[in-house]
Amino acid sequence: MRVKTYLAAGLFCLAVTTKAKAQTPSLQKLALGVSVLEEPMAPSSKAQVYGQVRMEGMQYLTPIAEASQLTYSQLLSARLSAVKETSWMDFASDISGGTFFTKGQSHFVVHELYAGSHGNSDFKTFVGRKKKSWSEIDQRWQLGLWQPTFSIDALRPEEQGLTGLFLDYNTQKLEVLGFVTPMFIPNMGPDIREEGGGLVADSRWYRAPSRDYDFNNRINTISYDLDIPETAKLVANPGGAFMVRVGDKDKGPWLNVSAGYLPVNELILKRQNFKDVSEDEVDVTVSPVVTYHSISSVDFGYSYNSVSGTISYLQDEPLEKLPDPDWSIQKIKALQAYSASLDFSLANIFSKTLSFQIEYLKVVGGGIVDILSTGQPDDFTLFDKRLKFTNALSFGVEGQLASFFRRPFVTRFKYLYDYDQRGSLLNTEFLYYPSQKWAVVMGGDILGVQDETFSPSSFLNQYRANDRVYGGMTYVF
Repeated sequence: MRVKTYLAAGLFCLAVTTKAKAQTPSLQKLALGVSVLEEPMAPSSKAQVYGQVRMEGMQYLTPIAEASQLTYSQLLSARLSAVKETSWMDFASDISGGTFFTKGQSHFVVHELYAGSHGNSDFKTFVGRKKKSWSEIDQRWQLGLWQPTFSIDALRPEEQGLTGLFLDYNTQKLEVLGFVTPMFIPNMGPDIREEGGGLVADSRWYRAPSRDYDFNNRINTISYDLDIPETAKLVANPGGAFMVRVGDKDKGPWLNVSAGYLPVNELILKRQNFKDVSEDEVDVTVSPVVTYHSISSVDFGYSYNSVSGTISYLQDEPLEKLPDPDWSIQKIKALQAYSASLDFSLANIFSKTLSFQIEYLKVVGGGIVDILSTGQPDDFTLFDKRLKFTNALSFGVEGQLASFFRRPFVTRFKYLYDYDQRGSLLNTEFLYYPSQKWAVVMGGDILGVQDETFSPSSFLNQYRANDRVYGGMTYVF
């Protein structure tokens, strides 16, 4: 039986791997969570359409013995955004899809799809799936705590909008936003299936739970059975949130405060306890469950000319759920996240302008432990990490390095070091534009740790063999 990650295929929101790399300004705003309905539009009875098509080949440098077919992949993806203005209502959509030829997998996602009240009033109503800037720290570090993400590729997570009713009073100096929803769409990841008693996926970014269980110095093999609840039970989970912004993010000081009571975007797992550990193989049923958390965040920033700085704080308090007798369930622990960032641009470097970004993240708490129906910790835990990074410093640069044949040669570079994991991540990408609409893309990602025996379950240690290079072409229209 083939299933989506923790969900049946009935959800309308599946996803695409590749983020748009070369976009028109309006497409960029949609990707960054800024609705083009909130920007002035020229009156028109026709829909304004923006899109991108990308062909990419990716080569991993280290083959994996148990998944040699995942060493190379070819992806064809497309993204389409549209805005339609009528005399009574405005509509916007941002959708994408992709096909991995080498894996035989296809994906489709609705990033945004909503209708908004028409007119130039500061107060607008939106209904549908929509991105908003709830938290700087959540967006910059792609934590997926406020808005759900799609992450078939863990190094290219795609933030999705929340779905519901938005009441938004928005001016240059002040924004007050209220949000309510009757439904929930969680994070999406690689397709998971049962195979040979294990939970497996055709992805190098998925790590299956351990199948070994040590009981009184006797190693038992766990055979997993995946039980997916009805889609309606997972989707029918309401929530609400509000946000207040004071000040202009583009000039001078500003403050952003958000709070909400929402389902946790990452589904938790419950499983049957081991009933007969005298057998060499133990059958265990695993099932996804929705839980809630209270989430709040505060951002303070200041912008002056080409320099901007932000200090951010975010905390969540997950609701503890107790399982039925003879079952265990994941308990996700509360976390507090702190972040500081500095963005600035320098002109006349090699006669070009480059943009720089320095960020720091510190997370306290946020672990996972399996608990029994009594609330006591179990002696076996499926997964113990919520976030990829918990104590990280990153440096990035983006801009045009040079021109060849009077056409721009652009680079994107980011280096990250996590002190808790004693490891680093390097992302590089180069784009050459032979024409305004075409770009040739080349890039690579390198992961590494100083000590492979230290924190074996950490993100960088688990995926240190996933160094890769890629190349392709992008067409924007």
